[in-house]
Amino acid sequence: MLGMIFLFCGMGLVSIAKAQNFQKVPIVLQALDVLPKELVSGPNYTLKKEVRNDGFVNTYELDTVYGPLKVESTALLLKRVAEFRALSKIEELKRTSVYLEAAKKAALGPVKTATGVVTDPVGTATGVVSGIGNFFTKAYDATVSSDPNKDKALNAVLGQAAYKREFAYQFGVDPYTSYEPLQKALNDVAWTSAAGGLTLKAAFMAIPGVGGAVVGYSGTAETMRGLVRDKTPPELERINRTSLHDMKVPDSLASAFLSNNAYSPREKTFLVGALASMTGVKDRAIFIHSAATGHEEPVAMFMRVRAEMMSQYFKKTKDVDRFVSVDGVPFLLTKEGAIVGIFPLDHVAWTERFAQKVMALSDAINKKMQDVKGKELWVTGTVDPVVHEALQSKGWKVEDKVAIRLLKS
Repeated sequence: MLGMIFLFCGMGLVSIAKAQNFQKVPIVLQALDVLPKELVSGPNYTLKKEVRNDGFVNTYELDTVYGPLKVESTALLLKRVAEFRALSKIEELKRTSVYLEAAKKAALGPVKTATGVVTDPVGTATGVVSGIGNFFTKAYDATVSSDPNKDKALNAVLGQAAYKREFAYQFGVDPYTSYEPLQKALNDVAWTSAAGGLTLKAAFMAIPGVGGAVVGYSGTAETMRGLVRDKTPPELERINRTSLHDMKVPDSLASAFLSNNAYSPREKTFLVGALASMTGVKDRAIFIHSAATGHEEPVAMFMRVRAEMMSQYFKKTKDVDRFVSVDGVPFLLTKEGAIVGIFPLDHVAWTERFAQKVMALSDAINKKMQDVKGKELWVTGTVDPVVHEALQSKGWKVEDKVAIRLLKS
């Protein structure tokens, strides 16, 4: 479903494409072969054994106690797994005496406003996504809609919004998640805390074990997590707009990105924070332009993780001069003149769509970047041996399974 063939630029693979048989998609993989065993199931969800890959990313199907769910990409799956774990802890909290007592007090309060506080900005999570790859092949869509994630005034007065952000912070999840079951659960516990006198200390003493290892590709600085906890969406927008201005992103482009509701306030803050940490790197607006054109949650997650991986590459190598656009796809250009593509891909296969995009990117790099000194491709997942050989034969250094190297300190 996703022709992410965006990534591979700069190799004339026409002859290779003719010599090789393309792999047909979907490619059927086994969940236990592509994920750690501990992620395959939990108290409230189970992944189906078969995983479908379109040559770039995996699509997972899950049976959950909240209903069936389809998730595109491992990056988004890891976010959902963290949310399932948070839901399990919230349900545990709701069975404790301290919560039940606070819930009684909350029921005596004025008007419960928790329901519907945050609307779903990107559609239900159970819908069929259109594909990350489609994002890279369609024209810029400047659709802008109002942000539904504003903290409502009454809830802010009651303290519900702040409680919700704190609970989400402690659980390691997005307070503005599009996943309806978690959204409702966070609203419930936040309301009970605000109106029923349930303190955070009492809540987390009642359910030990909150926190622990982060689930996901997490290169996010703790300062960014703290911002999302401590600031309202309007405050985050002002902070992000200032950061984008400091990065010389044009105001109109900043507005297009900040009004894109495929990104929650948290995802926007993480993405902008990652780019802002790349001090001195030129043309970061190229990445924002690409990010602003994606209007689906899997794409938003993909771009946020890309930004964090690029930030970590910069942090570890100190060798990034600027962002460059190759056929509309953002890459890094090092101070030594090498072009580096970094992508959260699950499995890259030799497909016809891949070969076609490779040729388009190759043409673009040959026309605009004749002085490139080297080419590197970094992916979080695996690269099929045929693809590996084809890229190396054209001068590419291919690095796979790079998530731990880039996103773990």
